[in-house]
Amino acid sequence: MKQIHKTSPLPADPYTRRYFSDSTVFFDIETTGFSHKYAFVYLIGMAMRKGDTVHTYQFLAENRQEEASILSAFYGMLPCGCSLFTFNGAGFDIPFLKSREALLGISGNWIAYQHMDLYKLTAKLSHLFQLPDKKQKSVEQFLGIFREDTYSGGELINIYYQYERQHDLPSEALLLLHNYEDVLGMAKLLPLLAYQDLFLGPVQVLDARISGNGNQKELCLTLKPPVSFPQKCTWQKGPYRLFCQDMAAELTIEIISGEMKYYYENYKDYYYLPEEDMAIHKSVAAYTNPAHRRRATASNCYVKHSGSFLPQEGGVFSPCLYPGNKAKCSYFQLTDMFLHDTKALEAYASHILQIVYTRA
Repeated sequence: MKQIHKTSPLPADPYTRRYFSDSTVFFDIETTGFSHKYAFVYLIGMAMRKGDTVHTYQFLAENRQEEASILSAFYGMLPCGCSLFTFNGAGFDIPFLKSREALLGISGNWIAYQHMDLYKLTAKLSHLFQLPDKKQKSVEQFLGIFREDTYSGGELINIYYQYERQHDLPSEALLLLHNYEDVLGMAKLLPLLAYQDLFLGPVQVLDARISGNGNQKELCLTLKPPVSFPQKCTWQKGPYRLFCQDMAAELTIEIISGEMKYYYENYKDYYYLPEEDMAIHKSVAAYTNPAHRRRATASNCYVKHSGSFLPQEGGVFSPCLYPGNKAKCSYFQLTDMFLHDTKALEAYASHILQIVYTRA
């Protein structure tokens, strides 16, 4: 088994300082295939922070009989209770390691660690970035990160077999470089957390204004992110649009003007007045002409509201209004009071950001 240790200065960017703590470990494995029954781990790389220095360790099996040795060396280097960062570790690396542990009689004690899978984060955010796929290299290109290594993990399998037979230095260098850049590449993906923090962190609204005229109006909310965005991105679907760049995010929501319907819950307690196109409670309907009323149904038990309205999902603001029949998307009335209520604006912005975050 070979163990390679390298050090480098901690990058001075705000993302590394914010997200790469002394209790964070990035790791990546290289295997001879996808099946844990027939393939094995031949290389494990990890990176951790110690003060202002990044330490990378790589454990290379010079032959397949050394797989247990590199697994044990890796587990022995992991600080107890650290946070593990991987790229598709939940889908491949960790299940593969657990299976190999069982076959080799080794315990990795995975419950002792927290885990952040950057692939899952990429999958949640890929609709914002308009990536061609969800591979690590695609995300790196979006962030402006470029590699020296040009090989894929699959292409390196035969190179490892050659290295296992000959122990030649050129093959060893290719194997180590790919794994090294995978590990450090994950650390360079930390800027993705800036977008996640916007969606999951507390929302601060810096400005709220209405733009447009006539029936083409929008509510524009300027938000302050906790850290600057590494790259600008624009996402739009339905009535929502989000633009992120530098230290600002602008959330734009289409305003609907006209009439909306508020539906009463217990339609059996109401009558419907066809001439007025509205429902009234039975206690009030007793004073109306019976010829001008009929029992309400779920579809016509409503009263109309006129004005300007904003969309929502889940009934965050009451009353919930609808342009037609009840649906997942409802509306609430836009008022001057709402526009000057910071807490209400931030609650609404947080609600819409969750819609953007979960909608591909």
